[in-house]
This record gives sequence, C-alpha cells and structure tokens, in this order.
Amino acid sequence: MKVIMIYGSANDKPFMEPAREYLNTEAVTFEEHVLSAHRNLSELIDFLGELEKSGEKAVILAIAGLAAALPGVVVMKTSLPVIGVPVPGGPLNGIDALLSISQLPGGVPATTVGLHKKAPANAAMAAHRIIQLAQ
Repeated sequence: MKVIMIYGSANDKPFMEPAREYLNTEAVTFEEHVLSAHRNLSELIDFLGELEKSGEKAVILAIAGLAAALPGVVVMKTSLPVIGVPVPGGPLNGIDALLSISQLPGGVPATTVGLHKKAPANAAMAAHRIIQLAQ
C-alpha cells in the first residue's frame, strides 16, 4: 500500500513538505500528482478510473485551497480512503477550503485535517495508520 498525494495546484507542493518528511522517515511509499478538479477534471477522472481498475490499495491525500473541490471529486470517483488537506491561502486564509472539505454532504465520505502548518504531517500520519491496519 502507498499514499497518493493529489494536488489541486503545483503551488501547494511546498506546503506538503512536512508530509513528505514524515513519509520518508517512516519508509512509506508515496507518489505525487498535480490534477486540478477545476483545470483538468478529465485527467483527474481518468487517473482515478485507472487507479480503481488496477485494484491497487492506497490512501489518497487530496490537497486543495480556496473552494477545495478536489477532495469531494476524488472521493466520488474512488473507493479508496481520502483525506482532504486544506491549504492556507486566499482572502480567507484557508477557512474556505477547510469548510469546503469538512462540510461535504452525506454520501461523500472524505475526512479532513486542520488548517495549520502541522496539518500536512497529521494527514501523512493518519494515512500511515490506515495503511498499517491493512497489513
């Protein structure tokens, strides 16, 4: 099993450095992709479809700011666990992203982490614990 980090924007990659550090320290396999729910939705859906077809097991971290549509789209297109990671930024400093992820409607089971500089590491730790349950 592995962790798949999907970014809504390449600009969000530096924010996730604590997650990469944790995953590397714990020797957790991970991969990263930039696939926006707004700018390249068809590529995102194709990627998730291929992932589902492969039967590969993973925990997905969906990293997004502002409207943060990414976690909701990802969770609707895969049966894998999804952890939304809100990115601080924009006029509301990430509050909009946090609310977008944490207030997803019923039947859209994405979880989320807080909105602070330790959130990326928390997301990686949570994903790691989920992976450990499956081993």
